[in-house]
Amino acid sequence: MKKRILTLVAVLLASAAAAQNTTAYFMEGTTFRSQLNPAFAPLQGYVNIPVLGGVSVNMNGNLSLDRILYPVNGSLVTLLDGAVPAETALDGLHSRNLLGLDTRVNLIGFGSFTRNHRNFWSFDLNLRVMTETHLPYELFDFLKRGQSTTIRDIGVYAESFIEAGFNYSMPITDKLYVGARAKFLVGAGRAHLNIDRFDVSLNEDSWTADASGRIDVTAAGLDFETTPTSDGRETFQLDDADYSFKGPAGYGFALDLGATYQVLPDLQVSLAVNDLGFICWSKSDTRTGVMNKDLNFEGGVVIGGPDAPEADFDLGEFEFETAAAPATTKMLRATINAGVEYDLLRHKLGLGLLYNVRLWKYKALHNLMASVNYRPIRWFTLTGSYSFVENRAHAVGFALNCCPSWINFYLATDILVGKHTPQFLPVKQNSINLTLGLGIPIGPRSKRVAAYTPGGNVNYR
Repeated sequence: MKKRILTLVAVLLASAAAAQNTTAYFMEGTTFRSQLNPAFAPLQGYVNIPVLGGVSVNMNGNLSLDRILYPVNGSLVTLLDGAVPAETALDGLHSRNLLGLDTRVNLIGFGSFTRNHRNFWSFDLNLRVMTETHLPYELFDFLKRGQSTTIRDIGVYAESFIEAGFNYSMPITDKLYVGARAKFLVGAGRAHLNIDRFDVSLNEDSWTADASGRIDVTAAGLDFETTPTSDGRETFQLDDADYSFKGPAGYGFALDLGATYQVLPDLQVSLAVNDLGFICWSKSDTRTGVMNKDLNFEGGVVIGGPDAPEADFDLGEFEFETAAAPATTKMLRATINAGVEYDLLRHKLGLGLLYNVRLWKYKALHNLMASVNYRPIRWFTLTGSYSFVENRAHAVGFALNCCPSWINFYLATDILVGKHTPQFLPVKQNSINLTLGLGIPIGPRSKRVAAYTPGGNVNYR
């Protein structure tokens, strides 16, 4: 198969719901914390450094990297490389292989406490990019062995948008705290490719495929060069795309809702539901194509062995018939966070437990994380975490937050410990998370934590 399709699949696998690094959930000093639960607030107001104020990259799925990337002669290659035996490459795959990527970049961010030092407001402008792939085992079996097979349900979804969010949190009682973030969304673009059926057969010197699928692409300024058919229809290929940015391709709205409750002086429970909302994508900026036909490809190069001829085709050459574009409203991928934290040693040590659910397009992923949070002084926190993902995978996380009066820096990741490749990629994890931010503290300090308030006796935060 041409390098293009190999590269496309490899990129989807290597880069593959919602962008939230749960290791940072109990780090009370970070400006990022309210993104996980809008009832939370940092220890002081802030102005984020543009772009560097908050960057979060999260990959999740049901495959670990050592099932995707393999060391060969000192370099890393994908499982589709001819140097990786078919038996080795296929051994660790599932019947349905799911991978997703969620990236959030804070372009502008600032917030402050009100005069009572407990009500908190903030504004954030974020760029978000999300992708999700759903790849069946039979696809990889065909790519590695080159044998006739039946392939069903290949799915690729991606979207990008800007969110402008205003957050406000306040106490209802001495124990109950609530927060909400209203977000206006501006869509940059989206693409959804779904191949329902791709049945391939090997003939004497060529491949044939019975294919059925659909593609929807929305972006202002996107068009495809079409080719008329003898019966008056029009077709296009993905290679025929022409794009020049001309503005937003959709608009939407979303809410984040959160609450905390102080059950005991040292025991707090919290709950948040994020990204409850939608984007209405422009019908006039959407291009739709359907495919339901027999395809023929010439055979050629060997990748898996003498009996594995490679078909000379790529996704860019798939031919779609132009269809009417529907009005499209898509819900965001919501996330649920439910946490509990118990304080010890006068708030210097905290034990946290967080249950996280990410509602993807193709599946809901569940994660349980336990953490230890060490706060030797008010402006410095170290966190260690251990996560269980879908009862199959695990990850060890590390985070730190440094927020003296002149800077607010935080870093949270789960790729610092465990087994790595020479390129420092973790190879035994189903998830990779990295969150970092840099800001400048401003305005009044919080009085939500009694341990940091002289003479205070209220311990909600």
